[in-house]
Amino acid sequence: MSILQGKVVVSGTAQGEALVTQQPINFTASMCKVPNMLPSKRAEIRDAHHELFEQNIANKVLVFPSCIGSTHTGLVLLDLVSLERGPAALIVQQNDSLLVSGVVLAQVWFGKSIPIIEYPGDDLFEHIHNGQSISIDEQGQIHIGDQANVA
Repeated sequence: MSILQGKVVVSGTAQGEALVTQQPINFTASMCKVPNMLPSKRAEIRDAHHELFEQNIANKVLVFPSCIGSTHTGLVLLDLVSLERGPAALIVQQNDSLLVSGVVLAQVWFGKSIPIIEYPGDDLFEHIHNGQSISIDEQGQIHIGDQANVA
């Protein structure tokens, strides 16, 4: 097991299987599509131009460089987190206020949250790979295990 020290942006603990992309994510383009709308309310990446197309982010530790796109990003994450259909945690190289806003609002308004850890190092994608078991502690330590045993 290896450990990376990240910067806590939104505190919390989480565990889950890593879902990794080196492409920035446009949460609005990815999540605001018919298959993700009510009543099914799935959490699939629906941006056909993204390498994670059709991947479900629910309960995963989502590892990515940054978010891009709309100011609507916060509302998308607010919806995912408040309905408990979003990722278990976010590990991002470059944090921004749009990414954080929805998670903070879910915490304040609904008492639900996920950790956001910023790890700006160029070695992030050398350490964390798809399918690895990840746990995050309150101090921003990212514990990287072997492949997750997820059914």
